[in-house]
Amino acid sequence: MGENFAFFLPVMMAGFGIAFLIIWGWGAREAGWWSGGFFSVTGGFAVPVAFAAYPTHVWGIVADLMFATGFLFFSQALLDRWRRNWMLTLRWSIWGLSLCLCALGLVLGNVPFELVASDIGCFLLISIPLIVARGQLRSWPDRALYAAATLIALDNLLRGSSVSFTLPDGVELRDSQYAFLMQALACIFGLFLALSALAASMRDVLARYRHDAHVDPLSGLLNRRGFEEAVARLQRRDAMGGSLIACDIDHFKVVNDSHGHDMGDQVIISLAQTLRLLAPADAVVARFGGEEFILLLPGIDPAAAGGIADAMRLRFAEQAAPRLGLPGILTASFGLTTLHCADRSIHDAIARADSALYEAKGSGRNRLCIRRALAMPDMVPATEGQVRRV
Repeated sequence: MGENFAFFLPVMMAGFGIAFLIIWGWGAREAGWWSGGFFSVTGGFAVPVAFAAYPTHVWGIVADLMFATGFLFFSQALLDRWRRNWMLTLRWSIWGLSLCLCALGLVLGNVPFELVASDIGCFLLISIPLIVARGQLRSWPDRALYAAATLIALDNLLRGSSVSFTLPDGVELRDSQYAFLMQALACIFGLFLALSALAASMRDVLARYRHDAHVDPLSGLLNRRGFEEAVARLQRRDAMGGSLIACDIDHFKVVNDSHGHDMGDQVIISLAQTLRLLAPADAVVARFGGEEFILLLPGIDPAAAGGIADAMRLRFAEQAAPRLGLPGILTASFGLTTLHCADRSIHDAIARADSALYEAKGSGRNRLCIRRALAMPDMVPATEGQVRRV
């Protein structure tokens, strides 16, 4: 069975190293450390095969180096999730001290001492991330990863503490109970660790792709797809109702033409920040493209929504241009409507809000127009507060 492990473990660990290397290419930050760790322990577990082909005691320190480096990479991968580069100097010191003690044991011909130094060093390296992870295990992949790392740590601690029992005097290391337990438990716990880390890394990759698919990269707000999914969630909870606001930056083309597209981007970011700052906590705020934004205010009546929209309009007009160092003022126009049970979809409300927005544009800009009803009565004159209602 030991011979089977000797061939199986390096292949298994190398396979996980390749898998994590692929995931690292997809943008999972810690996957590169996992890949390096599994490739390193692959080298450690391959030493018996190398020793059989070319017997020399040098292979012992090679194995110690591979295992210590692998566990250093594992600790960095774990801390990339929970507290990046925490106690980096201490971890490097443990790595170096462990290897020095392993080399001392090799020079003295004291194999048990060498094994204890290696196992305790690996235990300390993978235990450090477990200290900082407490209270941060909010998802099942993180909890599974914590459990797997704990088992790996305990395995190294108990194995290093029981060398005198599992490696009696006069027994060759490759024929000992120590070697069998190391290979058997590495197969079980290593598989658990690898699968847990794969699950956590893939969850991060999928979350990032989901974020990129639903969030506008310039403004940080939802894009059209993200907005529609948020609306769908509200509909499933039967939480639809309230008001909807459409807004658009006035004379945006002039800004782009006069000051460049980089400044135009800064204007868009400025309005997005204003909307996010003044919108209610449960509002759904999205950039629909160009300089147009949509806000869904669940449970907010038109009077309250009108106050919110006008506060946004005034804040943007007062602060955007001075903050960006532009002459004159920057303004935005707003259209507001109420959600109706007769709406076939959210796009009916968006159409009404857009109609009110176009009216605000046509009435001189930098104002709010409100369309309350499904019908479209005649417009009334603008008030001093620059609010129009239909």
